[in-house]
Amino acid sequence: MNNQITLAYLDHDDLDALQVVSVVSFYESFIDGADPLDMQEYLQTQLTTEILAVELAQSTSKFIGIKDHQILIGYMKVNDEKDAIEIQRLYLLKDYQNKGLGQRLLDEANRYAKTKQKRYLRLAVYEKNHAAIRFYERYGFKKIGVDYRMKLATQLVVNKKRHSA
Repeated sequence: MNNQITLAYLDHDDLDALQVVSVVSFYESFIDGADPLDMQEYLQTQLTTEILAVELAQSTSKFIGIKDHQILIGYMKVNDEKDAIEIQRLYLLKDYQNKGLGQRLLDEANRYAKTKQKRYLRLAVYEKNHAAIRFYERYGFKKIGVDYRMKLATQLVVNKKRHSA
């Protein structure tokens, strides 16, 4: 990857690009295993510009974008929890996967957790998304439970003690 790949904290000005990247990357990740009606419902109720605008305004959440020549190509949404930073979403457009960019986002999540004095990074991952599970395991995440609340799929809940560096 070239030096035009940058990280940036996103705000309301990024809303339209955020919505497009959300829908496209979610679709690319889940289309093979999801029920089409569940997929449609989720995209129409959870990743709308209205919902994303509310999420952007929440003081306990941050959206960290990754851009190629100032074009949003992925992002991570992090939430402030009692002892952890939850990574609620880590989305990259398919053409940008497997290029070290997910690692850059996780490194930024670790830095963010350090500034918030959190001990852990936590996330849920679709149990059939084996590539993502391997990616998180390489970063040191360990399975701590299962989350059955997401209609589209069972999620593995993984946790990682934050690097001190």
